[in-house]
Amino acid sequence: MNRMDRLTAMVLLLQGGPRTAGDLAQRFEVSRRTVFRDIESLCQMGIPIVATAGPRGGYALMPDYSLSPLQLTVSESFLLRLALSSVAQLADTPFKQERESLLAKMAAIMPTRHADKAEQLLRTIQLEVPQRHYETPFIEHLIAAAQERAWLTVEYRSGQRTSRQTLRPLRLSSSGGFWYCRAYSHERQEERIYRVDRFLSVSPTDTPEPDESRIPAISPKLPYGHPSLPEVCIRLSAYGTMLMERDPHLGNAIQPDENNDGSGLLRFRCPPSEYPWLLRTLLSLGPDAEVLAPETLKDQLRAAALTIAQRYS
Repeated sequence: MNRMDRLTAMVLLLQGGPRTAGDLAQRFEVSRRTVFRDIESLCQMGIPIVATAGPRGGYALMPDYSLSPLQLTVSESFLLRLALSSVAQLADTPFKQERESLLAKMAAIMPTRHADKAEQLLRTIQLEVPQRHYETPFIEHLIAAAQERAWLTVEYRSGQRTSRQTLRPLRLSSSGGFWYCRAYSHERQEERIYRVDRFLSVSPTDTPEPDESRIPAISPKLPYGHPSLPEVCIRLSAYGTMLMERDPHLGNAIQPDENNDGSGLLRFRCPPSEYPWLLRTLLSLGPDAEVLAPETLKDQLRAAALTIAQRYS
């Protein structure tokens, strides 16, 4: 980002509310001294910036001041197009009409030369999203419920059975080409993650009454990494490390081996209830993963491997 683009972005940020020098330095990855020089330059350009001293002080724009509409740069246009094209690669996406109207508005305000350059960049850079074939007819209902903190009665098809649950959606995300919904389950009394394309029905419902008879029997679910959970330690070959680095949940837990040969050590803490999921991952890695701890996981992996071996004996 050149200096003029940074000055423009700084004014736009200040339009949203006061900012400290530290906030601005962190946002633009520059030093505080550079921020002070930028603020001084903006004041010399006639931008009405108010500085407040003290520990909670910072910079703000005079009330009612705002910039006139600005044209997008080539890079900004490209980033918007890249984000929209990546979302469009998902099998089913929310706000389809809004996405098309945004593309039309961008085309209307973008100079032709910028549009051509942004299109060239799009042919050079692409965010890969796995191709999936599914429908998510209730995704916008889930988004609205998460935004309004509303409860829903849903029918959900898991890998084992179809169940009816009372959920409060919390957040939606996409991973591996699928949409997921993190929600609080009234029946389970805990947060769980649901694949959005597996919802069979969704309907609004009243806030459920707390089931006091269930609460004492349920211990709170501890988050990954909690020191009271057993530590999992797995030695990975160079190829196993390369495969696990792509894992969105465990990729950051890999420690490079001291031999600097590409191998690694996967260390993290997780509840034993997650071991069945972990076993499938370990079996897919085959000889490229060796469980060092805990013994419980080693025993479960040995039993699963023997079951598979007996099937082909």
